[in-house]
Amino acid sequence: MSECKVLKCPFCGFEGSREDFSYIYEVTLYLVDSEVEKEERERPVLVVCPRCKQGFFLEDPYFKLRTGMLYRNRVHNST
Repeated sequence: MSECKVLKCPFCGFEGSREDFSYIYEVTLYLVDSEVEKEERERPVLVVCPRCKQGFFLEDPYFKLRTGMLYRNRVHNST
């Protein structure tokens, strides 16, 4: 049996199951020489509250960027 995870809106406090919320996944398409190119960066899913209609992320949208920058700085400073 699977548990029903409850999500809570950080803006209005609404609590509901995953099915109660809407989800938006943003994608940017690049057209190069009449062909669509894949976007290099990853974007987290935006969760939209059914009550207040505000969007929020379940994960930090800048986590991978900050982690990569910290790693590059450590490698650069250690050489």
